Amino acid sequence: MRVSLSEIIRNAPAIERRAGESGCWPYEPEELITKLVNGEMSISDPHLQAILLDWIESADYNKFLNLESGDVVYAQAAKRGNVVYATRKTKKRDALKTALDGKVFDEPLKGFRNRRRTRLLLCTVNFDRSRFTAEQAWAALRSTPVEGLDYTYNVMNSLNANISKIFGKHGTLTSKEAQSSGYPAPHLIFVLDEPVMVERHIGKGGNISWRICDHRILNRIGKGSLMRKLARVDHHAAIDLNPIWKHGFIDFEGIVSEDGSNSIKGVPDINSVKDKDKRTMLFTHLGNKCFRTRDVSFGKGFKDRIGMLPEEKPSEATKWKRVRTVTDLEYNLISAYNEQLAIARFRDAMGLQSGEPT
Repeated sequence: MRVSLSEIIRNAPAIERRAGESGCWPYEPEELITKLVNGEMSISDPHLQAILLDWIESADYNKFLNLESGDVVYAQAAKRGNVVYATRKTKKRDALKTALDGKVFDEPLKGFRNRRRTRLLLCTVNFDRSRFTAEQAWAALRSTPVEGLDYTYNVMNSLNANISKIFGKHGTLTSKEAQSSGYPAPHLIFVLDEPVMVERHIGKGGNISWRICDHRILNRIGKGSLMRKLARVDHHAAIDLNPIWKHGFIDFEGIVSEDGSNSIKGVPDINSVKDKDKRTMLFTHLGNKCFRTRDVSFGKGFKDRIGMLPEEKPSEATKWKRVRTVTDLEYNLISAYNEQLAIARFRDAMGLQSGEPT
């Protein structure tokens, strides 16, 4: 019973790549961050973008060994942008929706038709492009430093600490999203213990939002009338004087209750994507991958305040042990080998000669 390796390789399905890589992520994390922050590399580089798209499309498989039977199985690993990753994110999103379903975080303010009190705030921040490159802005979202690299970091935790000083105890959900330009524009949802007063606002194009209207709070978050006037005249000075976010603009909205394809097949790089939403999504994956940041995160304080039940943990020790991770090329070769081995065994069992039909 002999299986030819050359035949297996010849019959294995071809895998087309955009870049001259295997589909693996070829960079050492801190070395890549250093080069990006120092301007030696850029997230606008089509080659780096192509490597990310190849990495997303390539399938890694975790090899598991059954410690009792010795059986081996392969399961596709989760990685940013693939189906397994999206499925996990969907489950997390659905768990959030279930926890929030039926809960009320705001209430009308007696005597004011266009005002309410809410315990949910949406905060959006960005970075001043005259002071930060896109790469430096992404690096600033990291909570830990890179040894030997001088750069701004841990800005989200600092912002969260400032929010605690103004609004008191709260829970935070952080979403590190990109803009279509490649710059990050993180969104945060704060669940407050004490509600704040917000007022209905009609903006350009008829868009409705609910804005904080307590002047004491507005002054403390750098959105008071004097700061708004200064921002129109000298936005750099307004950023410097902002008491809680000195890296760009910051915006707050109250959250109140009121009565496209993501396929990357054929996309050579992110720069060539015309669809703004898809381009934003891909830059989000690229920024978080390069700088090793979590795209969505929330802790126990957020879960407690929305009544989210803790995740169930398995009660019994598992019989399966993860052995290692293999690439899609290795997996295809292993699958082809096992298939040829099964055919050879079948021929032996049936007494067939090589070349006879099965």
